[in-house]
Amino acid sequence: SSDLTPRFISEPLSVVQKSGGPVHLRCTAEPATARLSWLFNGAPLESRVGEVEIQSGSLTIVSLSLSAAGRYQCVANSSVGAVVSRPATVSMGSLANFNTSPKPVLAAEEGGTAVIGCRVPESNPKAQVRFQMRGKWLEQSTDNYLILPSGNLQILNVSLEDRGSYKCAAYNPVTHELRVEPAGRKLTVTRSSSSGFHILHPLAPQSLAAPQHSSLMLECVVSGLPPSSIRWVKDGRDALRKSRWKLLHSHLVMDQLEASDSGNYSCAVENEAGVVKYVNYSLTVLEPASISKGLQDETVAAGATVHFWCDARGSPAPTLTWLHDAVPLRLSPRHLPTGNRLRIRGVTQEDSGLYQCVANNGVGFAQSTARLRVQPVPLETGPKAEEMTPQEIAQSHENEGVFGLETTLPSSPPTKSPSDATATEKASNAASPPEAPIILSPPQTPKPDTYNLVWRSGRNGGFPINAYFVKYRKLDDGVSAAGSWHTVRVPGSENELQLTELEPSSLYEVLMVARSAAGEGQPAMLTFRTSKERTSSSKNTQAPSLPVGVPKHPVVHEGASNFGVVLPDLSRHSGVPEAPDRPTISTASESSVYVTWIPRANGGSPITAFKVEYKCLGRNRDWLVAADHISPSKLSVEVRNLEPGEMYRFRVIAVNNYGESPRSAASRPYQVAGFTSRFSNRPIAGPHIAYTEAVSDTQIMLKWTYITSSNNNTPIQGFYIYYRPTDSDNDSDYKRDVVEGSVQVYTCLVML
Repeated sequence: SSDLTPRFISEPLSVVQKSGGPVHLRCTAEPATARLSWLFNGAPLESRVGEVEIQSGSLTIVSLSLSAAGRYQCVANSSVGAVVSRPATVSMGSLANFNTSPKPVLAAEEGGTAVIGCRVPESNPKAQVRFQMRGKWLEQSTDNYLILPSGNLQILNVSLEDRGSYKCAAYNPVTHELRVEPAGRKLTVTRSSSSGFHILHPLAPQSLAAPQHSSLMLECVVSGLPPSSIRWVKDGRDALRKSRWKLLHSHLVMDQLEASDSGNYSCAVENEAGVVKYVNYSLTVLEPASISKGLQDETVAAGATVHFWCDARGSPAPTLTWLHDAVPLRLSPRHLPTGNRLRIRGVTQEDSGLYQCVANNGVGFAQSTARLRVQPVPLETGPKAEEMTPQEIAQSHENEGVFGLETTLPSSPPTKSPSDATATEKASNAASPPEAPIILSPPQTPKPDTYNLVWRSGRNGGFPINAYFVKYRKLDDGVSAAGSWHTVRVPGSENELQLTELEPSSLYEVLMVARSAAGEGQPAMLTFRTSKERTSSSKNTQAPSLPVGVPKHPVVHEGASNFGVVLPDLSRHSGVPEAPDRPTISTASESSVYVTWIPRANGGSPITAFKVEYKCLGRNRDWLVAADHISPSKLSVEVRNLEPGEMYRFRVIAVNNYGESPRSAASRPYQVAGFTSRFSNRPIAGPHIAYTEAVSDTQIMLKWTYITSSNNNTPIQGFYIYYRPTDSDNDSDYKRDVVEGSVQVYTCLVML
């Protein structure tokens, strides 16, 4: 019912804290029975004593470190489904050093105006600017001294008393750090003259972007003329007439910006001789994302098509992300978002739950939630499920698929006469076998001999899940048959199993199904690889034994009934492997690259080899084979003899005894390094990661900025991205991607 749909009363807020300081995030939701959990950078987060402590509705980072900084979200879960909060960014306070040398001597006329420039260093949060004047500190503006939003100091009505030394300083209110310019400047005061007038600041046209409802000052510092000679013009008209703008000396000030304040502004100065000087501003008012028309609850019959509409607006235009039960929606031919619409064709019980539309434009987040109810197709023949024993249910579907029940829903719901209403109501309560478990653990493990298999249940079909059955085996590197299967039964209340005594640097495949009183569901499949052995101990060449130390998970002997689970007969294969994931590319040398990939399901027969193809862009070349007959134990290969400076794409093919898989998605375009003997100075300050988002189970989107002025305007040829699993503490697990280019904002997909 609607009162069970989780809703957030309060959501966590972004925090800036100093290194080693505590961070507290809070989250409350209704109904009171809703279960709260947390995500860190899109992944589930658990309590760690002394590091991260999670209690009901709160999360505490005991001592903030760089590894704990990131994006936190609260998840509210009920029997209806799950929703996720807006992200709260936890970042570490920082203050860079001054890196420019100011002009040592400035001159100003007595009675005129002077500007003491200050290039404020990067700071998180924004630094507060102070000035040391003739040995005394100025922390706030006074009648004759204005500390401008740009960080510059304006001195009005300059007098001989203003002569002396000036130093700019930056103070971080979170870290309490204070940075002072290493070398100040000296102000000299000369007698008034009629040498003309000048615009002292700004010296070039300005382009500004400011959030809606924030305050703003458009600065204009003029010497040689009184403030009354200054006119402000917006889009060719007097900016002060019938508007909310105000004049502060020669500056234009707004207390609360609105969207209508966007436009082109000019500070124009004219003397008695009719000489005009001006400086221009281009102002864009940023509007946070908002949703004008949100999602509506929908109830449809299985097999029907459903549409969700989400009208969002903002400046810049927001992007939409769709979530299903707090997880990013996986796109498929059935699930297709187009513009502001999500269309789901041929809906099944798996599609039921809560859907969220999240709008984000970098200025703000907005979201809307709706529930999808899927009514099952009426059962027309056979006894009602509640009148059948579990054995009868299993037997009735014995021949419908190699893993048990395998039904196909019609593309549209059947028509019903009014006399069918009672039967339909009873059928809606009929149970179906549980859906396939959703495997959450990654396809690699940092340990050479163990693997933690983690999953969450799919829809239970109406009956509680009694048990999970996990089958796993080692895949051989050659064409010979794979190792024997081992089967473990896990209670239905659990969602984790540790596979132990595995062999290092080996590929394993896993099949698992869920079982309830209605029978066995569809299988979930996973292929994972163990890491290299890190000790000098001899390699265990024995076949992997059953997991030890887990007595609550009984071993199911081969040849037994497997508790009713029908596991696959590999002699009745399902075909060629699935396409591997999109490969990632990294630099190997001036004419070669590393291509790395992750395999997917093997189609029922072990993968015997991989093949890598490549294509040179811009020359209308065909796809060529870079390497084939690659051992299935290798998930990376070096492609050599490439042309330096050229752009390439790569794709991967998996091979088993029944043929080749479809080609993987092509890699992002990659430019071969082509190293030269010309080296630029090493950057002083690195880029700033502004935004991260998990766009799928295997991809993370990064956006970052780089300010060349913070590095003495050193030109940049590209960036390195290093990443590794969060559960790894081994630097050798880092992977590296290279991004070519010198623009200031980037978006890339890191393949995990």
